Amino acid sequence: MTIWDETADDTKELVFTSLDYALENAQISEQPFTPFSFALHKDGTATLTRFAVDVATDVPETLEAAREHLQTADPATVAITLAYDGYTTYEGQRTEAVFIEAHQLNLTRTLVLAQRYLRTTPGEVQPLGDPLLQAELAPLVLRVGD
Repeated sequence: MTIWDETADDTKELVFTSLDYALENAQISEQPFTPFSFALHKDGTATLTRFAVDVATDVPETLEAAREHLQTADPATVAITLAYDGYTTYEGQRTEAVFIEAHQLNLTRTLVLAQRYLRTTPGEVQPLGDPLLQAELAPLVLRVGD
């Protein structure tokens, strides 16, 4: 059994919303897009946060800062996703991919999914296959704030 099997339907919907939005962002430029997160709240609403990449900062440093920011969540939050652009290898072939780290706050692990894609014409990407479960990690959110 994976963490995906334990994940609620509304969190899964947030994951797919994040994947779709990440693919849209990947179309904008051949450069990695600005990492972002969605926070799903108890009332069913979601908020978007972008983590700007400073010219002097590389993407891994930005992701580290984003993860640090996400360690504390608002009490109304039930799930968080973090999305970013990168590369993955599948069956010996390296391709571009969007990654989604998703943490449902009542679960003890974060799941990491990758959706591989190909750049077709300028400004368009084509998803390759289904999202792949890449890993299960320590929780993104370590505590709920006041």
